[in-house]
Amino acid sequence: MSVRTSRWTVVVLGLAVASVALAGCTSNPVQPAPQQTTTAPPVVVTEPSQSTTPEPEPTATQEPGIPVVQTCDQLITPDELYAFNPNVGVNPAYQAETGTTASRIVSLQGVACGWSNQTSNETIEIAVAHLSSTAIEGLKNELALSSTPVPTYGDEAYFEVNSGLGEANVFSGDYWIYARSTTFLEPGDAAMLMDDVMAALTA
Repeated sequence: MSVRTSRWTVVVLGLAVASVALAGCTSNPVQPAPQQTTTAPPVVVTEPSQSTTPEPEPTATQEPGIPVVQTCDQLITPDELYAFNPNVGVNPAYQAETGTTASRIVSLQGVACGWSNQTSNETIEIAVAHLSSTAIEGLKNELALSSTPVPTYGDEAYFEVNSGLGEANVFSGDYWIYARSTTFLEPGDAAMLMDDVMAALTA
């Protein structure tokens, strides 16, 4: 073999070795970096709790009264009214005012009546309730703390003047009689009418 041929052979072999080396470098490619994964937090489902608000306490109701069957003209007749004062007549516009004792009596199935002086326009209000013995006793206890007892009429009675209005509370049996007027300045001023009403209730 000639020297040129030998050199050519060496060159060819060198190129072959270089190719193998280059192939070895690329046969192990770079592995991609692992991707980070995130896990969503668990969803917590909260069941609605039952309300702990207490139920409202029942409101105590007022003991109902017994219906009063007498009318205003029967409680105080026209003749009795004339005997009391000829100038006093029925007040057709009368109505028990809300929040007054007379309206309370009406709510107990009682009767409220109104009259007026035709000359002075002063008014007279009388209301009657028929109640149980227990209710009557409770009312007496209330008035014993807030009013003045008087021996003028009925089984037990109370009288006072508030803002120029005389108020009488009379108990006769199981009846509660209430009277109010600017003409009642003393317990005796209402005595005649109270006697008429009590007589009508026992008739």
